Amino acid sequence: MTKRKYYAVVRGKRPGIYDAWDGPQGAKAQVESFPQAVYKSFPTETTAEQWYRERGGPIPIAHVRSLPPPPPASAAFPAGLAPEDQLLAGRVVIFTDGACTGNPGPGGYGVVLRYRDSVRELSGGFARTTNNRMEMLAMVEALASLKGQPAITLYSDSSYVIDALQKGWAVRWRRDGWQRTGDAGREDVKNADLWQRLLPLYEQHDVTLVQVKGHAGIADNERCDQLAVAASQRRGLPPDPGFAAGGR
Repeated sequence: MTKRKYYAVVRGKRPGIYDAWDGPQGAKAQVESFPQAVYKSFPTETTAEQWYRERGGPIPIAHVRSLPPPPPASAAFPAGLAPEDQLLAGRVVIFTDGACTGNPGPGGYGVVLRYRDSVRELSGGFARTTNNRMEMLAMVEALASLKGQPAITLYSDSSYVIDALQKGWAVRWRRDGWQRTGDAGREDVKNADLWQRLLPLYEQHDVTLVQVKGHAGIADNERCDQLAVAASQRRGLPPDPGFAAGGR
């Protein structure tokens, strides 16, 4: 059986950690014909990341990997909204997730984007934040990374974010100066800094939101969780300024 390898590309078209050599998403495409490319293969992702940090600094937020095809349609998705159906319809398919240890505590976000046969991953983390903020930031980073205005189907297990967008709560909060009515009267909306970034991105794109159940064996949702957890465990994580300012 062929052993799996990981490739650290410190100097190339797109530096990062790759789990495939061949193909348009592989490490070879990043170093081929690139002057003085610097890269190396490793038996584990951990050793690849360690070598990268020693030579290239922090791991880039964007990781490009060759992932397996999305899972087949199942009861996990509403009728007609399975990822492969959306891909066949020419839409961009995005999965997002957030993770946080302690809540608040070290946290991270993970994103898997698919379009046709292309796959891209994004991740990042902060030293002290919350799960809700990481769920939101995953969507922000995913939508902000897109070029043009493609049609998007976005899958998330966060009822907090999906309800606020689909039910118009976020629009109302913006109209009311990022305040809401709480038990004690008017109060500031939590995570207003991220809502101010997410809401315009959501409105600029044709986005269909699909809520999925977390930890239910949905491949790309599970992968997002892995990315988010791994990002939250990196050393030297930066502070989350929005959380420090009162975001939750």
